[in-house]
Amino acid sequence: MSLNRTSRNTTISFFLFLTVVTGPVWASNAALVGNYQIQIFTDPDPLIAGREAIIVLKILRADDNKPAKGGRIYVNTKNSFEAIRSSGLNLKDNSEYKIAREVDEFGNYELRTIFSQPDTYYITTDIRELEGNPIAVSVKAAFTIPVKRAVNTSLRLYFIFFTFLFITVTGVYAVYVRKKITSTDADGFNFLDITWIKRLLQSKYIQPAFQIPLLIVLIILLILAFVDVQDSEKNLSVIVIWTLWWTGIIFTFVLVGRLWCYMCPVGALSEWFSRIFRPYRIFPAKLKNLWLANVMFILLTWLDIQIGVVRNPLVTGWILIAITAMAITIGIFYQRRTFCRYLCPIGGLIGIYSMFSAVELRSKDGEVCRSHNRKDCYLGNESGIGCPMFEVIPKMDSNNFCNFCGECVKVCPRNNITIRIRTFFKDVWTTRKKFLDETALAVTLLGITIFVTGDMLEPWAGWMESAMKFFPAQLFGIEYRYSVEVITKSILFFSISLIVIPGMILLAAALSNAFVGRQNHNGLKQTFTTFGYMFIPIGLSMHLAHNLGHLLNESAVILPSLQRVINTYTIFSAGQPDWRIASAPLIDSISLYWMQMALFLIFYVFSLYAGYRLAVNNYQDSHTSFKALAPMIFISFVLIIANVYLLNLPMAPRHIH
Repeated sequence: MSLNRTSRNTTISFFLFLTVVTGPVWASNAALVGNYQIQIFTDPDPLIAGREAIIVLKILRADDNKPAKGGRIYVNTKNSFEAIRSSGLNLKDNSEYKIAREVDEFGNYELRTIFSQPDTYYITTDIRELEGNPIAVSVKAAFTIPVKRAVNTSLRLYFIFFTFLFITVTGVYAVYVRKKITSTDADGFNFLDITWIKRLLQSKYIQPAFQIPLLIVLIILLILAFVDVQDSEKNLSVIVIWTLWWTGIIFTFVLVGRLWCYMCPVGALSEWFSRIFRPYRIFPAKLKNLWLANVMFILLTWLDIQIGVVRNPLVTGWILIAITAMAITIGIFYQRRTFCRYLCPIGGLIGIYSMFSAVELRSKDGEVCRSHNRKDCYLGNESGIGCPMFEVIPKMDSNNFCNFCGECVKVCPRNNITIRIRTFFKDVWTTRKKFLDETALAVTLLGITIFVTGDMLEPWAGWMESAMKFFPAQLFGIEYRYSVEVITKSILFFSISLIVIPGMILLAAALSNAFVGRQNHNGLKQTFTTFGYMFIPIGLSMHLAHNLGHLLNESAVILPSLQRVINTYTIFSAGQPDWRIASAPLIDSISLYWMQMALFLIFYVFSLYAGYRLAVNNYQDSHTSFKALAPMIFISFVLIIANVYLLNLPMAPRHIH
């Protein structure tokens, strides 16, 4: 193998040590040792676990930069710095070393090997002879080389194939349906005109058919959280809940709104207990908002940051039990799905993100609803119970709380319900009223996603070290480093989430009012509340891009984990788990990177367009609306650049979220 072939690869540039005679000397990929310069190259770059690795050492004379030929070079690999240090580079036993073969007249020496596991390996060299002459004191050097996980081509191809197959079948069916059915909705195609879809939603069995199996799965996962191995990379409950469900569910909000709530087993328990006990209590009027749900979501996120909920099966189990117990209790004492509407820790997040969905359920004709005094969609009748989420369909103008349960479809005596496709994110500029609790959650989610993503990056440890220096631990009598770290991280989390990011948008709102003048602005609170909705796509883009990496890189671990559970806890055999699948992402890092950048670009455009529509709807003329929007555009740009910058930094080795 010639240097020309290896030079196409990026040169390894890591720091370890170089030993000449007496001890270690720090070196990089180009080490000057006595009268010789040593360089190391790899093919492929980076090396891939389980595949043949070609390591090339190039040796040149330092005085004239000519190649040193005729060498006898021993090479060894270690994956532990302690192993190398403990050996002291004592090379008397050459049984672990292989001889690098000279491949050309340019001073290139090649070794072919296979690294079984992804890791950082230490390549140790011992040069005993050069240019046909023995070296009195052998030249010894070591370099670090990263070995990456192999991309599982089969899994990736299956993923791509079935994705395109699904898109093709869905598209063909959509064209067929459009040709066969004339819509009864003047505003667009109505899915309820498709007979089988309407029958499914009107059936009293279809929703439990989803809820009951998922409840059984939840019970199994809760049991495994407590009794199974407490290793987050092998415990099925943690993998299903945090690596598969939590990372994947965000995408459903964008596509089909709160459809998850339709089948959620926790929400089902709350509703079932409410139907059994038939409580007459209604939730206090002052609490009919998202503030309690927002607080619980923020506290759960903070708890995860501090103790690693998503990496701790026991903690995951206890939190799920607590949330389920709360849902059941609320169902016993309050009507319908009070828990889902006002208290679910992720209910507010689901509602905010569901505003982006391109699917909506509405009344077809407002005049038909106005002429009908009894609102069966809310009160129910002999055909159904009415909306469990307290929605009156004629007044509903956003996706925030509709979970497509179909109760309104069952009970509407005028057949005046439609489910249709609409413009993405349309709710933001068409809803009649904006609410401060929703805006507060939207801008807080921005700060949370930025902080949580930063917490998973390699530079985070260095950032924390710098931040901890500013904490006056001695002033408060705190001696333990861990306590300082916990407090510092908590201060940063709450500051960024609740002060810095909301403060930036509040400042932009103040500037908007100053730019448009007193006669045109609507008050600081209203400006902040209105324009805050345009930042939903910025936070959502980071949430999607971040979780896309986890979903494609880590979800395959569910296969060996499920095999292990079946083998351990049942009488059946699922075969020997192949944990190598867990280290094989469905997509390579370059493709993933550009998918993430595409998400940022698309959602940034939606942010700007939403801001434009909000400005036009709330100000008298285009000139005033532009002045009001300008500060918001600037903040939107700053935040999307922050997202891009963070995802251009390397992620920490393993972090399930």
